[in-house]
Amino acid sequence: MLTLKENMMRVYNHQEPEYQPLYSDFNSAMPAGMDFINERPEIPGTNLDWFGQSWTWEEKTHAANPTPGKPLLTDITKWREVIKFPDLDVIDWETHAAKDTANWDRENKMSRVTVGFGLWERLFSIMPFEDALCALIEEPEECYEFFGAIADHKIRLHDKVIEYYKPDILCMHDDYGNNANLFMDPETWRRVLKPHLKRVVDAVQSKGVIYEHHNCGYFAPLMDDMIEIGIGATNPVHSSNDIVWLKENYGDKMTFLGGFDAQMYCRPDATEEEILADLEHVFEVMAPGTSFIPLCISFWSKHMPFIGQQIARLAAKYHGPRP
Repeated sequence: MLTLKENMMRVYNHQEPEYQPLYSDFNSAMPAGMDFINERPEIPGTNLDWFGQSWTWEEKTHAANPTPGKPLLTDITKWREVIKFPDLDVIDWETHAAKDTANWDRENKMSRVTVGFGLWERLFSIMPFEDALCALIEEPEECYEFFGAIADHKIRLHDKVIEYYKPDILCMHDDYGNNANLFMDPETWRRVLKPHLKRVVDAVQSKGVIYEHHNCGYFAPLMDDMIEIGIGATNPVHSSNDIVWLKENYGDKMTFLGGFDAQMYCRPDATEEEILADLEHVFEVMAPGTSFIPLCISFWSKHMPFIGQQIARLAAKYHGPRP
């Protein structure tokens, strides 16, 4: 029987797996910390990231969000005066990486590192969201230059992560849509973001590492572009993207981690019956063939034990017993 690593690699290569890979089959790390990769301080209270943006922890959403009324930037034309990039050379990368990867089984599992806050997310984290949207329309050239500078920073950061963590896969966050729509029209995305995202993807792949892209919301109109610039996988593939269409048209070109209605799973009134119906639908659509890993980002759902049990059951149903 194939090792977890060999079996997972088949899915990333769009080949039929011997058994259904699960998210637990990865060695995983999401390195962060106030003294480390401080793209967003994920700790209680109000704290600054390494650009100087203030963040406040919100218990309701289980995350830190930009502190209301304290944007780092209000005028996109002033970004050069405001943004000070962190010195990545002062970080003790070797010590942090050794700690985060101490329990990794590199021989039998693929290794995956997630680094948050891509180009667009950085803009709407330092500016009020509505101002960031207006900037795309009013100052597209300045936005293009800003995204280019952030891309340069991400490339430097990813180079460090790859050098010390030595992952097989690097995942960057950059959300381009809400539940049902893109935040901007596709042509705007193609003009101001796509060229710089391609540079980020190319830099990761030049190191022999698979680039995976995290986008919580709707992204379907950008699928051809994402494949064109070399994105190898995407998560969490929110159900609004029409997973039937995605599987039929891109199942041999893109690896999908997810496809579930994860927000529904987290509703206080969500029932096991409706969750099970969605789980079974996703497996029915996505599991046959290849290019599917059942990543379910519903960590704070009260139904997580049930969800995990059903994913294991459905994995066996569609791809047989696991080792």
